[in-house]
Amino acid sequence: MIQKISAYIKATKYNIGFVDGDLQSVLEGKPLSVNWLKHPYTDRWFADPFIFDVTDDVIIVLVEEWYDPIQRGRISKLVIDKNTFQLKDLKVMIDEGFHLSFPAITRKPDGIYIQPECGITRGLVEYKYNAEQDSFEKLDVISDLPLADSVRNMLFGEDLMFSTKLPDANGKELGIYSWNASSSQYQIKDYYHFDENISRMAGNFFVCNGDIYRPAQVCLRWYGDAVSIQKVTHNDGQWHFKEVRRIYSPHPDLDLGFHTFNEYKGCIVVDALGYRRAKFCHFLKGLRSLISSK
Repeated sequence: MIQKISAYIKATKYNIGFVDGDLQSVLEGKPLSVNWLKHPYTDRWFADPFIFDVTDDVIIVLVEEWYDPIQRGRISKLVIDKNTFQLKDLKVMIDEGFHLSFPAITRKPDGIYIQPECGITRGLVEYKYNAEQDSFEKLDVISDLPLADSVRNMLFGEDLMFSTKLPDANGKELGIYSWNASSSQYQIKDYYHFDENISRMAGNFFVCNGDIYRPAQVCLRWYGDAVSIQKVTHNDGQWHFKEVRRIYSPHPDLDLGFHTFNEYKGCIVVDALGYRRAKFCHFLKGLRSLISSK
């Protein structure tokens, strides 16, 4: 009974939000002002946002939708009012019967692809968006490895994928994989070792003023407690990742984690983690600190 009460009190949730300002202001270290998503649900939360499209009226994102009745994540599409940040529509896009998250978007000349993390050792599966049916079609396994939060891009002159790997997905080692046409899978090309646990991807690479940056998850206190923005260079076969800013959650209640950062069409989306009953948990923490100080 005590364990159930403790789990109820300590239950957490994510929410996504949209940053006021542009990439340059973020890189310059200006304080983050975030417009958080407004929605009516109490039986689910949203995390791992990737921007699908932006119009004059709405922002469309792909997210991990954690749904309490099934106790796992699935990939859903949210349509959000651009002015009020109110959720207008929710549609489940991929539900495979096991946990899915981190729907990293890859844009190619022939369409939009994603390769969600499945959270268990099932390999990495690619899906392609079907615009006519507004759905994602399952294609092939692009890696048999237990990869976590994988991101693909062509920014470095070839088809590369960046990922960490179980059982140490939150550690110091970033894997850099290249596409192998003969095997039709990504295969390891290089590794980069950090001095601390900041290897896991936190979103897509982005370009600002001609420089390439990588958002990464800071996993020092726990999984995804902050975002590390790193300037990336690749010269003479050598990779360099230099942190230019470390960002913690600016939300007073969602203050346990901050682990996604993505930009598309001038719109920046993030997420943050906190207790579902934040005020009560903060009260208990304060009370505990007060008692221990006496």
